Amino acid sequence: MVRAAHFNQQHNIRWQNRNLPETIAEARQTLAAVRDDIATRDAHENGEFSIIVGTKEFSGKGAREEAAKALTYAVLSWRDDFTLQPRASFRGFEILSRGKRLTGLALDGEAVPELFVRGTGLYSARLNAENPLGTMQSIEHALRWLDKLAEQEQERGLRLEKNLVEYQAQADKPFDHDARMKDLLLRQAQLNAALDLDKGERQAAEMANDELETPAQLPATGLPAPSPMGRASPALGW
Repeated sequence: MVRAAHFNQQHNIRWQNRNLPETIAEARQTLAAVRDDIATRDAHENGEFSIIVGTKEFSGKGAREEAAKALTYAVLSWRDDFTLQPRASFRGFEILSRGKRLTGLALDGEAVPELFVRGTGLYSARLNAENPLGTMQSIEHALRWLDKLAEQEQERGLRLEKNLVEYQAQADKPFDHDARMKDLLLRQAQLNAALDLDKGERQAAEMANDELETPAQLPATGLPAPSPMGRASPALGW
């Protein structure tokens, strides 16, 4: 069982060594994309709210609420379009949506469309059809969350790199008890051979005993069997 566990562990180590480099590369790409989007977000932060919904720009005082209503209306108007399409642009990012097919979880009979923010990367937001300002707040939250996401991706990349170093160090490591295992297998073979020999001797002895206990069969002569107690047989006139 210990040897089998070692074999399974080595199999998992080989798998990790083969796949981790690609996973690490993907984590690095994700981190680079998030950092690019942070730079884009910060470059467009001028203190004044501004968004383009469709072809109309909303900016200045009171524009947030009107823009939120227009964006929510645009997204809901295209709820039957299941392809990802841009609906607005905000702080250097595209605001996209796509319809969502109805599932058993939709209690109102209509599935809420999905909402995304796209820069170099793609990030989820949430459409709030009952409260359009909630939709706008969700988009802004997605952009603020990029800093936390960058930290998470950096930590994830470092953790994956550390794991790869450890797996590489353990690759092709021999079984610690290999010599002992060979000795035990040799002893097992010797015991099996001895047990098989003893079994053969017992079978031969049992066959001999059976032959001694079974009466010998006389050959057929056509003559009557001898009378018991040696008395004469009337048929022969004795």
